[in-house]
Amino acid sequence: MVNIRTLLVAVLFSICVPAFADDTNDPFADIVAKYRAAKPKPVLPEEARKYKVQAEFMVQEKQIDKAIKLYGKALDIAPWWPEGHYQLALILGDLKKYNDAMSEMKRYLLLAPDGPDARAAQDKIYQWEVVAEPVAGKMFRDCPECPEMVELPAGSFGMGSAKGKPDEQPVHRVSIKSFAIAKTEVTQAQWQAVMGTNPSNFSTCGETCPVEQVSWDDAQAYIKKLNARTGKQYRLPTEAEWEYACRAGTELEYCGSDTVDSVSWNDINSGSFFFNTPHPVATKQANAFGLYDMSGNVWEWVEDTYHDSYSGAPADGSAWQGGSMRVLRGGAWGKAPKFGRAAGRFKFGANYRDFSYGFRLAMTLP
Repeated sequence: MVNIRTLLVAVLFSICVPAFADDTNDPFADIVAKYRAAKPKPVLPEEARKYKVQAEFMVQEKQIDKAIKLYGKALDIAPWWPEGHYQLALILGDLKKYNDAMSEMKRYLLLAPDGPDARAAQDKIYQWEVVAEPVAGKMFRDCPECPEMVELPAGSFGMGSAKGKPDEQPVHRVSIKSFAIAKTEVTQAQWQAVMGTNPSNFSTCGETCPVEQVSWDDAQAYIKKLNARTGKQYRLPTEAEWEYACRAGTELEYCGSDTVDSVSWNDINSGSFFFNTPHPVATKQANAFGLYDMSGNVWEWVEDTYHDSYSGAPADGSAWQGGSMRVLRGGAWGKAPKFGRAAGRFKFGANYRDFSYGFRLAMTLP
């Protein structure tokens, strides 16, 4: 139901403030344009002022959750109020909610680029950028049978585990360029649409189950046909890209959680009476990038060859070649949960098929 008070204020604001041409579809861009064109600037409505005063008092009383809600109510009434966005950003920053804080501070700067706190606002954004978790970008699909892709931002992370196996060490810093990765593993329906057959051992699992019984070579054949069909350049993710996508700016044990059951189909929860199976994709919790099944369901081939340690590994996120075996990541429906750890690794020959081997796609962004 529409809030009548909010609607009334919006109508009054549109009357008092001259219309400003704006060809974007962002409602806040329209708010910014009208506010910056307004002469004189609109006065904070009394109801919004009430919430402002109450929010400031809640900050003094150290009741921060209430302060956030009250600032939110004030901004619902007067979304063009620069100081409200600035003060809310400071509170969110103190709570280490850095992405939300940056969003509010950027709104302040849009509304008041020459405001009294503009310099301090930009400096806060610079500080928060260093510690904020990366945020996934837009999703896209190039064709009906293509996997849905998620754009990931550039970033760096510590790859590997100091407490893991020797092939997970040494932990080393890797810088990743922006790229896109599939939201889910390639499904049986997606494979069938491109290749015309379904190699899966568990074909009765259904169209939305991951394709399996595919080798690294098979995955490359699929990619070649998909690229010819779409004119795009899909590929397998590099091992570093895969772990970066899995971790999504966190240091969790699994891809999206420290609790394996919430994100993974594995040999503990994927069946009964020793009859385990894969499951439809995206039926467990996604990680912070919105990616599903990076722990469990099926093993995922990556582009790299296997090396028994990270000594000499690339630091730029590129594929590490030169070995005789290919790398698989993420664990599977028939494996113990530990195989789905974010740092866990596995290897096999490029031509080997197994009913727990699948893959997901990646793509280099311009």
